Amino acid sequence: MVINVTDTATGEGPFVTSRGDTRTSLLLLLATQEARDIQRRAQEEAAIDAEDFWTQAEEACAVDPIG
Repeated sequence: MVINVTDTATGEGPFVTSRGDTRTSLLLLLATQEARDIQRRAQEEAAIDAEDFWTQAEEACAVDPIG
């Protein structure tokens, strides 16, 4: 990931707020991206767990079918 901040000393660049607070804006952006990554990984792990659960359930039914 590349973040291009042109000049934080002069308050110019893509992450400058109306008050010129580039550092806070940059940190907020990075925290938001990290939160999205954490959520994506959690969803992927939940999907894997659900698939494992259903595979085990199918195998159990194949060995000892219900009814």
